[in-house]
Amino acid sequence: MCKRCPYVDLGWAVYMMTSLVLSESLLIIQADCNEDIYMKCEAIQDKSYRSITWYKLNNRTGIVRRSDNEKPQSYEFPRPARFGAMDSLILPRVRPEDAGTYQCLIRANIGQTNRVSNVTLNVSTDCVIQTTVAVTAWQDVTHSTPLCTMHVVEVSVIWTSCGFLILGLVKIALCLTSIEVVRNIKRRHSRGRQQQW
Repeated sequence: MCKRCPYVDLGWAVYMMTSLVLSESLLIIQADCNEDIYMKCEAIQDKSYRSITWYKLNNRTGIVRRSDNEKPQSYEFPRPARFGAMDSLILPRVRPEDAGTYQCLIRANIGQTNRVSNVTLNVSTDCVIQTTVAVTAWQDVTHSTPLCTMHVVEVSVIWTSCGFLILGLVKIALCLTSIEVVRNIKRRHSRGRQQQW
């Protein structure tokens, strides 16, 4: 027993010893950007387990969990995710930030051994932002147009600065022109009054 540790939770130690994992398999999935991904849990051998939980292992973020025949419970995962067939994990429209290692943890019934399997997801970084535009016809029927591709164009600092400089000069020229027009109108108006007197 540790002399520096005044308190040791024996219950936790016993739980950790009894919840050893039987096997750890690793599956690698290559995905294109915006593709729907189905991650199979290789740890499932049959349906006799207490619960199944999917995690993302970057900081062990919980994604979704199901116990026995209960409704699935979602964690505060920053994107949509759900259970699929055979308790697989479904991630719709994956992005490069979804890449990483995911873990499926099977908590076994009493007397059996927990199991775990890992899935590494690699997502192509060649992503195009796609949007869907809804178009309403004259018959009040909504149709969707095909996905539009948006390309991002980078502009150098020099061109950006030149653009702002030209815009500033145009504004100054317009201001000076409008001041001159107002002066001319005032002069004509004052001449007209002087001639009336």
